[in-house]
Amino acid sequence: MINKNTKVAVLGAGAMGCLFGGLLAEKGLDVVLIDVWKEHVNEINNKGLKMMGHGGDRIIKIKATTETKTLNPVDAIIIMCKATALEQALTNSKNIIGDKTMLMSFQNGIGHEEIMQSIAGKDKVLGGSTTQASSIQGPGIIQNHASLPSWIGEYEGGHSDRVKNLAETFTAHGLETIAEDNIKRRKWMKLFALTAIGPLSAIFDLHHTDLYIANKNQVMSRKLGKDIILETREVAKADGVEVSEKDCLEMFNRIVDSRQTNKSSMAFDVLKNRKTEIDFISGAVSKIGKKHGIKTPLNDLMYNIIKIKEGAYV
Repeated sequence: MINKNTKVAVLGAGAMGCLFGGLLAEKGLDVVLIDVWKEHVNEINNKGLKMMGHGGDRIIKIKATTETKTLNPVDAIIIMCKATALEQALTNSKNIIGDKTMLMSFQNGIGHEEIMQSIAGKDKVLGGSTTQASSIQGPGIIQNHASLPSWIGEYEGGHSDRVKNLAETFTAHGLETIAEDNIKRRKWMKLFALTAIGPLSAIFDLHHTDLYIANKNQVMSRKLGKDIILETREVAKADGVEVSEKDCLEMFNRIVDSRQTNKSSMAFDVLKNRKTEIDFISGAVSKIGKKHGIKTPLNDLMYNIIKIKEGAYV
């Protein structure tokens, strides 16, 4: 059931937060963006959100704020801040969490829901995953790189009307969203792609389309990405998530075949001397692998190289 009166807050108005919030607001939902970047927030409030690229360049009217003290509880909170900022950001926004508020994270990696549950309560937390891609072009300006689906689901699995209704509402308002009965499996499926795309893009400072088209001029190829993913699959299997080789490569292949000209968010973090989310990606795989006695040499290598890069500025 589509609910046109659904009130949405987006916690973290970076590239992806603005993309999700902008698409929903453009089609009429009541959305507010929350972010600490004052210049960005002011540009959005004064001039609107400029969305470029896929779907055409346009200005979207949407509310934005740097703090939540004056906001009332909302129906849904989309969490898009960096994983490293999740705990503080959500703690500072507890006043917008009502009795029936649903929270969902589309952040990169795994392990976010446990943090969210500790703050908001287990019953309010859904799982989320997306293949969408966007990048910040400047204060109040984003580039939409593709139109790809997102998924939400009860974190512990199974079907629910609230997930079905919210997915239908988001889809009807410009954000294609699929109700997923096994969201943990779906999150692992995205993690497979992230363990390859994120670190390799960051290490070699290449766009996705350059990194995964193998030719004589390129050191890295699609095969290395595949090898990392298949290693990650063994860890998922040991952790109780069964995924076929075809399925574990699905999102990676979809992103690569779309020939996106953007870089991973991890690549932008390194370029801008910011702490990356590697602990929630390759680091998480290595940690879970150790728990189950599974060796993860490729994920360990990706993790260590990114940590060396971070060490130069963090």
